[in-house]
Amino acid sequence: MVAESLKKTVGTKKIVIIANFATDRVNGAYNVIENIAAYTNKLGYNCELWGLSTELDQNPYPFYVHFKANLLHFAVPEDLKNKLIAERDSIICVNLHSVFTPINIGLSKLVKALNITLCVTPQGGYHDYTFKRNYLKKKIFLFLYEKAYLKRIDYFFIHGSQEENFIKKYSSKPCYTLLNGFPEGKINSSIYDHQSTGPHQKLKLLFMGRLDPLHKGLDLLIKSMSYLKHADVELTLIGPLFTNEGQKYLPELIKSLNLAKAVAIKAPVYKQIEKEGLYASHQVFVHASRWEGMPTGVIEALSYGMPVLVSTGTNLGDIVEKEQLGWVINELTPAGIAAVIKDICEHKQKLNEFSENAYTKSPQIFDWNEIAKQYVEYVLLNA
Repeated sequence: MVAESLKKTVGTKKIVIIANFATDRVNGAYNVIENIAAYTNKLGYNCELWGLSTELDQNPYPFYVHFKANLLHFAVPEDLKNKLIAERDSIICVNLHSVFTPINIGLSKLVKALNITLCVTPQGGYHDYTFKRNYLKKKIFLFLYEKAYLKRIDYFFIHGSQEENFIKKYSSKPCYTLLNGFPEGKINSSIYDHQSTGPHQKLKLLFMGRLDPLHKGLDLLIKSMSYLKHADVELTLIGPLFTNEGQKYLPELIKSLNLAKAVAIKAPVYKQIEKEGLYASHQVFVHASRWEGMPTGVIEALSYGMPVLVSTGTNLGDIVEKEQLGWVINELTPAGIAAVIKDICEHKQKLNEFSENAYTKSPQIFDWNEIAKQYVEYVLLNA
């Protein structure tokens, strides 16, 4: 295997991930970045994570280095610049993890000036939906900076076709698809309650994540419930509110559609035992995002043996369909979502089958060890 060649260079050649990162925050992207670095090292490869944030960040990993940096500044901090210059001959590639970010513009110029290979993981940030929010600012940033930034990148790690289609407008460089994973050994048994999935039981849907109406498709999901007023269905939304506008919009939407008895919004939970209780008390985990990288919340729910209902925008639809892990929303409209939920209600016998598939197959599909191996293979292919 080509990856063996990097093992032989441990101590002399290393992958460096530079990313906005904070160990004390619950964030899907942070989770992915941390696990890529941790499992790459676990497999015997040399990978360092250089975290950027304005606050001091404490991390127990021996491969972690923190730099105080403002992401909204184009200038690279002197200590980070000096470290890159001093260690350039030992770096096989630099992997950046954010897009439309001023500091990455400066970093990309420096990295290429040092003749270091540069790759980017957009984490769902490259897609046409990007411009649905802060349209004018992003269009200007794209014109002035991001197009040139894209041309500097030697290759990309992506999660799905939305990202690739966007990138191909501005770059001909390779795009490599990687899954996100779930940490091994974290789950001892399925928590799915097979007794609560009978044909006469109420169907309880769960969304758990950031309550961003546009990004997560929560406006469409709530509106879909208005088509299901005669069905025995409940929807629970759990997570931090995204903006003040979102904080007002979602409750008002529920009220305007007279859905107070069918849709509930609850505060976020962070303790694993609390999350497990929510998985156990609901039958289907729902993620109707307009766009995503690859949501770790869905992967965690699957790993616990919970069937899912996902949009194609999650980049998990093909796997869910192929491996029979749940249902896929192909028409992302309120009526389209409602039609799939009706199908679930009419075929509840599939819930137990999908639950078993999710619990038994997810450890192999979303294995960080295998993902880390693929990651290194692609790095060496472009070294």
